[in-house]
Amino acid sequence: MNEILQYFLLLPLFGFVVSLLLPESKEKLISLMAFGTVFLQLIGIVVFIFVWIFQGADDLNFKELTLIKTSNYEFFIDFYFDKIAAVYLFVGAVLTSMITTYSRYYLHREKGYKRFFNTVLFFFFGYNLAILSGNFETLFIGWEIIGISSFLLIAFYRERYLPVKNAFKVFSIYRIGDVGFILAMWASHHLFHENITFMKLNNFELVSEHLQNHSSIGFFIAFCLACAAAAKSAQIPFSSWLPRAMEGPTPSSAIFYGSLSVHLGVFLMLRTYPFWEHQT
Repeated sequence: MNEILQYFLLLPLFGFVVSLLLPESKEKLISLMAFGTVFLQLIGIVVFIFVWIFQGADDLNFKELTLIKTSNYEFFIDFYFDKIAAVYLFVGAVLTSMITTYSRYYLHREKGYKRFFNTVLFFFFGYNLAILSGNFETLFIGWEIIGISSFLLIAFYRERYLPVKNAFKVFSIYRIGDVGFILAMWASHHLFHENITFMKLNNFELVSEHLQNHSSIGFFIAFCLACAAAAKSAQIPFSSWLPRAMEGPTPSSAIFYGSLSVHLGVFLMLRTYPFWEHQT
């Protein structure tokens, strides 16, 4: 079951790469590639969740790739699947398939038709990577891909002044959240002396043991995570970017700021809930 998780990343990545190679004049082929990728993902997720529940619905975690390893530190790509990931993956695939279906006709003969579907598939890959991430580092990669996709779609009408201006304003606010995320990762390495995974974060004894004598670092991590989540989800005082993001096409506003992207901050809070719980 663990190894199957990587295919939920390879499929969107494959669809994105293939869509880049398609000629811009082939609207039907481009939209079919986008919809087919997302729909196959949806079918695969539904089947996987049913099998996973039938087998007991145990949390799945595996380390995919080690990028850097020293005597004191290891940077690795880690995947994690639990009930939270199951809900987010399913809802994400359903909404993205609906938006791609609608966009096939809404953006017909629109300049940048191919660019729109390229960006949506790039976003879909980053979204799945973030949801399936098993540690902060892997989540941050997906987090950044989603941020870049948001910037590109807000500035979709790049010939106009306001969409580009507002895209840069949104991007700058996103960077505040990114700084909070990076600082939280940095502090967590000092607190746990390792690249902590979300599965280990569920260990009450481990978390409480480290927080017992380092409550100030724990508060700092909690504050940085709250800032990152607030900036990503357009909460006060970072809510000013949300209306500016409406400069993009209507389908992108629906998938990014009406449903998936804006709830990534909530996902971050759910993923780190054991850490918050043990702060009390």
